[in-house]
Amino acid sequence: MAIYKKNDDWYIDYYVDGRRKREKVGASKSLAKEALNKRLAELAEHKYFPERQAAARRTLFRDFLEKYWERHWKRLRGKGAVYIKRDLLESFGAKPLDRITAGAVQDYYNAKRDRTSAATANRHVARLGHIFNSARKWKEFAGPNPVDDVEKEREENHKTRFLSQDEIRALLPQCGERLRPVVACALHTGMRRGEILGLRWENVDLEVGIIYVLQSKSGKPREVPVTPDLNAVFRSLRPRPEGKVFDLPEITVKRHFQRALRAAAIEDCRFHDLRHTFASHFAMTTGDLLALQRILGHSSIKMTQRYAHLSKAHLERKMRAFAEGLSLTPPDRLG
Repeated sequence: MAIYKKNDDWYIDYYVDGRRKREKVGASKSLAKEALNKRLAELAEHKYFPERQAAARRTLFRDFLEKYWERHWKRLRGKGAVYIKRDLLESFGAKPLDRITAGAVQDYYNAKRDRTSAATANRHVARLGHIFNSARKWKEFAGPNPVDDVEKEREENHKTRFLSQDEIRALLPQCGERLRPVVACALHTGMRRGEILGLRWENVDLEVGIIYVLQSKSGKPREVPVTPDLNAVFRSLRPRPEGKVFDLPEITVKRHFQRALRAAAIEDCRFHDLRHTFASHFAMTTGDLLALQRILGHSSIKMTQRYAHLSKAHLERKMRAFAEGLSLTPPDRLG
């Protein structure tokens, strides 16, 4: 049992039930050593199934990607899902699953990072890692996940931008009649632009005061309370039994929103920052991050923690105001 090099590739050599087996690993000697140790461990634990390896070699990445898309990915409805899928297909589509090495994924990551950003490259490679984990879970791949050994860069942390009360008061009058209800919905709910523009009257209950978001970025439905002001906005739109609430193309919203920002002299703001605006003011007003997590549809409280410092600062100001009105020094005794 050994490893050896042939041409530019490393191979592992071992025996199963007296029969010699050879496997091509790739250009890395260290990976060849790891692969051999894995095979020896599988043999010792009676977990080596060569028929699975043969099946993996027959399964092309593009074929499994389609299965993964149908079973899992397409229901998440993420805006960049189709783009990431196409990009991974172009890079790995023709390769069998067991021929996609950590080195190949590292090259893919580096190229993506150089063309775009570390954040984008991290998202693409994270999805690729989940694809391989799913292939292992569904018994269509038995090797190590090549993404595990990829060295990724840390993403830059950008300051969360949110509008002040003065900026909100300056912005709303500059929004035209069609855009103003869309902006009001974003400010009162924290919903994403795609969720707002896809919202249908069937999923808005003005009597109960609930918006039902059925298709979100996380793939999980959620309920968003309707404030009295937003309820009035919805009623002004003349609710119907069915159909879209806001019949506006995304490009129109983008163009009119940028025009309104310029007219209001507001800089460094995107439509998505209206979601941050809602979340920031909610945190400062209530301090309830668990409720905020549910409203925003965050999968974990960690994503909501970015607003924790705002909540803390606001509560500290409240405590200082409270302390100023409450003296613990006993008054001088009379007489």
